[in-house]
Amino acid sequence: MGNFKRRGNQRWLLLFFLRKICFFNFFYISLQKLINIMSKRIIVKGEPKEVTDIRNKILKEFKDLTFIEEGHKYYLNGQQLPSVSEVTHKFCQYPFDSEERAAAYAEKHGETAQYWLDQWKFKNLKATTTGTLVHAYGESLGWLRARHPEFITEENKCKYIKEKNWLIPTRPKEEAVLKFWDETFSNENTYFVLAETKVYTGKNKKLTNLKQDYAGTFDLLWYYKNPTDDSKSGLIILDYKTNGSLTNDFNRGANRYFAEPFGDLYDEALSSYKLQLSAYQLPLEDIGLKVIGRRIIWLKDDGNYELIPIDDYTERLRKIL
Repeated sequence: MGNFKRRGNQRWLLLFFLRKICFFNFFYISLQKLINIMSKRIIVKGEPKEVTDIRNKILKEFKDLTFIEEGHKYYLNGQQLPSVSEVTHKFCQYPFDSEERAAAYAEKHGETAQYWLDQWKFKNLKATTTGTLVHAYGESLGWLRARHPEFITEENKCKYIKEKNWLIPTRPKEEAVLKFWDETFSNENTYFVLAETKVYTGKNKKLTNLKQDYAGTFDLLWYYKNPTDDSKSGLIILDYKTNGSLTNDFNRGANRYFAEPFGDLYDEALSSYKLQLSAYQLPLEDIGLKVIGRRIIWLKDDGNYELIPIDDYTERLRKIL
């Protein structure tokens, strides 16, 4: 019996250390990639000087922010900052009660409540895992189109065909990302700035003095240079979304809205994303940059996408956060 317990403990310790090794190896790779990006002045051939300056200003200003993948945590000078999603989620008044819904669903459709909880958990894990992989593909494709294949993520290096300058999509939503780039990033006045970049508030207390600073990561940043009126030039924040649906028919039918001052927004994913993109805008404005637009890139299961313009909610966020 004693030998059995010792062997069990040994196996548990081995699994524990293997998990830690895998985590730190992943963290080291991510950290090394971040260091590589920040340690040089990144220039994209053919871009205006102001685009180069904006890119490197962002990397310099926010280089002291630390991100830990496990638990999705941000740290600044040893202090943890809440994420953008945590900050914007507090306006949600009708959180999904999974246990209550599962009990009702079981009564209507059969099986047990736990059965449906497991089904939903499996579906959610599948969706979040796919979403992570698709975002990594989008990040890699952005850098590839900017002629910096050295920043392709580890999991996407096997998809890179150097002689053709291809990054092969391996799932429908990656095909949607590729289609988006092929169809949208063809305007000679639009320039890639950054992908998967971490920012935080508090750089300019006179402009954005919040009760609680926060940090976040936007998926994609472009710069539009107006050919005739430079006052209309500026940054565009874009975010990939892989949800099956962005709206909630039940909450819309029941007139369920966010808490004030966002009582004009339905309690649903699309509303959260509207606030999210404006929340990314605040840190960029804090360091003197101009944002002229926000877009959701909604990736579909059939390999298509929808580009959704998002209104500016920054002034309301400044007053309430």
